[in-house]
Amino acid sequence: MLVPSKFTRLEESTIFKMKCILADKNEVETVLDVYIRTKDSFYDVSEFIHALDVLYVLGLLNINNKTGLVEYA
Repeated sequence: MLVPSKFTRLEESTIFKMKCILADKNEVETVLDVYIRTKDSFYDVSEFIHALDVLYVLGLLNINNKTGLVEYA
């Protein structure tokens, strides 16, 4: 996980980019919808997936296996 440091600016950190996913969230959206909405904030898809993973571990979102929809806490 990229954290702010002497060499990594806050804006480049995973913690900062997680807020892009949580900002302006829609009640019903798929992972692809979330990526399309936030893709300008991430360097590549792996960085986006990493931010999703951290949000999942923190319990701030869940992905429904049956519907594929993102459920926010």
